[in-house]
Parts: sequence; C-alpha cells; structure tokens
Amino acid sequence: MQFYRFDGSLKSSGDTPPEKWENALAVLTSREAEEIPLPPELVPPEMPPMVNQTQFCVLKMQQKRMTGSIHIPARHQRRAIRFTFAWSGENLLLLDDGGFVSGFIERMTALVPKFADGANDFLAELLIDLIQGDPGYIQHLESRLDELEKSVLDGETSKFIRRMSVVRKELNRNNRMYAQLSEFAESLQEDASELFDISSSKRLSYFLRRAEHLRSETQMLREYATQICSEYQAQVDIVQNRVMKLLTIVTTIFMPLSLIAGWYGMNFSNMPELQWTYGYPAVIGAAVLIVAALIIWFRHRKWL
Repeated sequence: MQFYRFDGSLKSSGDTPPEKWENALAVLTSREAEEIPLPPELVPPEMPPMVNQTQFCVLKMQQKRMTGSIHIPARHQRRAIRFTFAWSGENLLLLDDGGFVSGFIERMTALVPKFADGANDFLAELLIDLIQGDPGYIQHLESRLDELEKSVLDGETSKFIRRMSVVRKELNRNNRMYAQLSEFAESLQEDASELFDISSSKRLSYFLRRAEHLRSETQMLREYATQICSEYQAQVDIVQNRVMKLLTIVTTIFMPLSLIAGWYGMNFSNMPELQWTYGYPAVIGAAVLIVAALIIWFRHRKWL
C-alpha cells in the first residue's frame, strides 16, 4: 500500500491513506483496496480472469471518472502484467497485485527527478513502459522463426508442427494485444483529450505509434511463419515424391519378373522349357539380365 501526491512531481505520502483526496496517486493490491475506505469515484473495477484471456485492454468512460484494466501476457524473460485503474479529476488509483506499478515508480523516480506532474502524465508514461522492452521480444520471436526455417531447409523437421504452433499462437496473441493497446490509446485521445495536456498528449501519441509499429512487426512475422510453413510443406512433398519415385522404380524393375513368373506358372504340358535341363538356370539368368539392364538404364537417365 503506497500513496503519492502530484506536486510538481511525484512525491511519496507513505502508506497512510490521505484525509483529503487531492492530486493523489494510490497503488494498492486487491486485498488492500477492500480494507480501506475509498471515494466512490475511485473504486476500481475487478481484476479480469486470466483463464483464456483474449481481452487485454478495457476502458470505460463514466460520468466524472474513467476506469480500465490492462493485461500484458508473460513474454520472453518477462512475467505477466495485470492492473486496473480508476481516474477521477486529478486523482488516480491503481490496483496491482503483481508489483509492476510499484517497480515502475521506483525506476522512474530514480531516473527522472521531476517525474509525473499529474495523473495524465503518469498514465502516459506507464503505458509507454508496458511495451518498452517489446522490440527485443519481437527479435526473439524472429530468431525462433529463423531457427525453424533453417531446420526445415536442413531436412530436420522433427516436431516442426508443434514448435511452429507455439510460435504462431504467440504471434496471434501479440497481434491482438497490440491492436487492443492501439484502440485503448485512440479511445483516450478521442474521448478524454481534455484530460491530457500538451506534454502528456505527445507521450500518448508516442505510445500509440509504438504500439502500431509493434503490431506491424508482428504481422510481418506472421507472414514469415506462413512462408516457413509453405517451405515445410514443400519439403514434405519432396520426400513423398522421392518415396513414390523409388517405389515406381522397384515396381518397374520387378514387373518383367512378375510376367515371367506368371507365364511359366501356367504349367501347360506342351511348354518345352519345363522339361529343358537348363530351363531353370536360363530363367534365372534372364531375370538377372533384365534387372541389370533396367538398373543401368535408370542410372543413365539419372532416375536412380
């Protein structure tokens, strides 16, 4: 439980709720929010469930206040981020059970002496920090796709479908997330423009551009994944064609032998070869000559 006040910059007020909520920032957990009295306009929405999470951002404009929630899934070397907020006038309350907001405040106050002179500035900077490290995560996904493509070209396709499925699910999830973050920022610009001054409006526009750029990068990776899947299917087709080619060659080689076996298997009494002393060796010799001639022919035509 931490309380701050906006007084030219963000200043700590300790862990005691303010007697009068003016230019205040509160960072609470869900349990702490139930234990202390809050102004009606700052009662935050409930945390959305994490099971089958497809709604990453929610923003509601109400009379005299704004509420919302943001969920950023766990990514490479970064844990999931979930928090809700209520904004009314110059007061802002955040509900964060994971400690992300508190860590963000510690980092920013250490780096920027005069950080966040108001709730609008604080919210804009918080949104930017949400996706600050995402270019590295996008690069990580691209590296995984490069490895999959290399394995396909090298013919090492073991567990390819499962590995590709995991990457494509991550790409689809991130594409939806960035789309919703962009819509979230656009809604703030359109429906709450009067709450942002020139500086915070610029920061919010910067966040929107970054979210749209990350979404564009994600869409490019989705197209890249589709291309790799096409390469994998082409490799599978090549292997199948090789197998069919080998089976065709084997069938072609033994087809004359099947004809000989069927011909002399009729056992008519007037077939002179059946009583010939050298009939059996002659058939063996003819079969060997036929097989050798066909193999030489196939090698000459580079079919074998």
